[in-house]
Amino acid sequence: MTIQYTIDGHFDMLGDVCQRRRNGEREVIRRCFYPAFAAGHVTGVVASIFVDSCRLPYGALEDAMEQVGALHCEIAESPDILMLCTCAADFEEAARSKKLGVLMSFEGAEPVSSLTLLHSFYAAGVRGLGLAWSRRNQAADGCDFMGGLKKGGLTQFGLDLVREAEKLSMLIDISHLSDEGVEDVLNHTSCPIVATHSNARAIASNNRNLTDAQMAELAKRGGLAGLNGCSIIASETKEGASQEKLIEHLDHMIDVMGEDHVGFGFDFCDQFLTGSSAQDLARMPYVSFDLVGGHGALPEFIGRLADHGYGETRLKKIAGENWLELFRRLEAK
Repeated sequence: MTIQYTIDGHFDMLGDVCQRRRNGEREVIRRCFYPAFAAGHVTGVVASIFVDSCRLPYGALEDAMEQVGALHCEIAESPDILMLCTCAADFEEAARSKKLGVLMSFEGAEPVSSLTLLHSFYAAGVRGLGLAWSRRNQAADGCDFMGGLKKGGLTQFGLDLVREAEKLSMLIDISHLSDEGVEDVLNHTSCPIVATHSNARAIASNNRNLTDAQMAELAKRGGLAGLNGCSIIASETKEGASQEKLIEHLDHMIDVMGEDHVGFGFDFCDQFLTGSSAQDLARMPYVSFDLVGGHGALPEFIGRLADHGYGETRLKKIAGENWLELFRRLEAK
């Protein structure tokens, strides 16, 4: 079986790339990430722009701009293997050219304090807007892993931001958003909505996961949910976290949404958590670990899905074709 497109809808490499470049390293993606991408036959990735809590509030804009700039520098240094993507056609071209296509997306709106700044980031190539991480910001409340906050929905600025992002045909991402915020997004938009890295709450009762009703509404709108490979998203307990549990999530997501509305959004974390601040780690029920073993292990995982009974057509859709169709639907709005 030949899978032409393999796209991971959520990967947190930009912060690490940026920090390494601050330390004087160059061609970071080529040296530190590309070998795993190549081994896993990955053709595209949605790279998150995430600001650690220790940089908030005053360092958010600077940190985000530096991450965007770092990716542009990396592409300039490695044009033979990297390509900036802003649409479906770019991902297709990246695959044809045997390059890794990278689309940038916010994981939390902290750096975007005005609609004008959203346009500035858009001009720099950012095409995704994740409104919140698991904390509160000026646009929305996050899901709050530890359950300590009384959660609300979108602020007026958050609603304005969503409407502007919809005008720009940006990817509006509800992963990490509170249930109240998800409801607000759905009530104030008509475009396809995504949850780039969220699993099924029916399988793991975690407020980071999607309810069946939320998943059904995403599918009805032509949206997509990305299977998250982090143990804390797949299982409430460390002992229950396994690839079997991850496949149980995928089965349920397909049952609810259909095979055309589910993709990969693995959120691989093993190589990044050591750099997280103590206040961010404290929001997790336990220290997470990857259930798939990184991008290099994707062929083995896809083989396991085939053994589980997934046919070639379904596997091609989940691996990457559904992401391409989602981008095309957004562009058509």
